[in-house]
Amino acid sequence: MAPNPKDNNEVNHECTYVGEHDGTGLQPADKRPAPPSVELARTVALGVLNGERGCYRSSDHFALRMTKRNFDVFDIEYAVRNGNCVEGGEYNDSYKNHKYVFRCDIDGVGFEAVLALSAEHDLIKSPLMVLITGIWKTQSGERRERY
Repeated sequence: MAPNPKDNNEVNHECTYVGEHDGTGLQPADKRPAPPSVELARTVALGVLNGERGCYRSSDHFALRMTKRNFDVFDIEYAVRNGNCVEGGEYNDSYKNHKYVFRCDIDGVGFEAVLALSAEHDLIKSPLMVLITGIWKTQSGERRERY
C-alpha cells in the first residue's frame, strides 16, 4: 500500500551540537601513516639499492659506523635481500620515516642492517631510503676477519 501524501507523520527534532568548534573533530584520530609491509619495504629498498628507482642517502651516523665497524652498502643490500626483518615499520615523527632492521649471517657472522623509508616520498615512483647503521653481532660490534 502506497503512503498517503495527506498523512504527514514527520516529527521535527531540534538538535544542538556540543562538540569542539575548532575543526579538530574532522581530523583523523591517528596522524601517523601506516607502515609499508615488510615485503614492500624489502622490494623498495632493493629497487633503490639496485638503482632501479628513487635514491638513498647515508646518515652521518651511518658514515661513522661504516668506517669503524667495517661494513659497506653491499653488506646492507645482502642483509635486506637474504635476511629476516626483525623490526619493521616503526614510525619516527621527527624524521617522518619508517625504520626497518634486517638480520642475516655474512661469512658466518651475524649482521643487522638498519634503514628507513621516507613517509613523505612516493614508495613506487621515487622512494627515499635512509641508511641508518649496520652492526656485526660480535662483542665489539665490529667485523671479524673473513678468512
